[in-house]
Amino acid sequence: PDGDGLIGMAVLLPQTPDRCYADIRVHPAWRQRGVGRALSDALAAGVAEFGTRYLTIDVAADNRDALLFLLSQGFRYRGDTWALSLPAAAELPAPVWPAGYEARSLAEVDDLPLFVDLCNATFGDLWGHHENTPGLVTVERMAEGLSDPAGAFLVFGPDGAAVGQCRTFPAAADAPPDAPHVLDQPGIVPDHRAAGLHAPLALTAARWLRELGARPIRLESWGESAATIALYETLGFALVEHEVSYVRGVGR
Repeated sequence: PDGDGLIGMAVLLPQTPDRCYADIRVHPAWRQRGVGRALSDALAAGVAEFGTRYLTIDVAADNRDALLFLLSQGFRYRGDTWALSLPAAAELPAPVWPAGYEARSLAEVDDLPLFVDLCNATFGDLWGHHENTPGLVTVERMAEGLSDPAGAFLVFGPDGAAVGQCRTFPAAADAPPDAPHVLDQPGIVPDHRAAGLHAPLALTAARWLRELGARPIRLESWGESAATIALYETLGFALVEHEVSYVRGVGR
């Protein structure tokens, strides 16, 4: 600020054919002087060059100044991102499923195309997922990113149809003791979201991870409601991160 020092910076990361993620940082002494606006416009130009539709910035939900700035630049709220942590010593009771519902591992079901269809059906309308772009999440892509079929779960309803799914990503065996296992959020198809499936599915996945070793479990979630996050908190998960996604349409 007192010469040729850095007064602001912006980073742009293409995520999908429809969306770029970005971050803007401005030195406190240079805020409200047009630096953030110039960086925002430069990011929008970069998104247009990539040929994508949306510029997305995630900020802490309680960062009022950042939220007001994004609104002033034409960004609009699109969804929430959450991270919760379960201590390594937390008790994990057996899941209680609503009548007629049950979970099976992908290793047992042995139907990766069905699992991919479920991911697209459960996450397509929840902002922040690759599944927001039809056709992007394929069997080939899932096979590359799937950690262990025994740690991926499908939920089946009373009529035998698959209605939910979640994946896990265990910590490496040689990772530090405080390195967490990761539980990718339970996804439920819209017509069954009111059936009470999120909590038992999270417990099913968490109990499988616990069998691999007593580590903290990090549950990551995109686009879910605060009510669903509150359900996870009743299981012993504590909220450690809450950001909101604001989006600026660029065109295409």
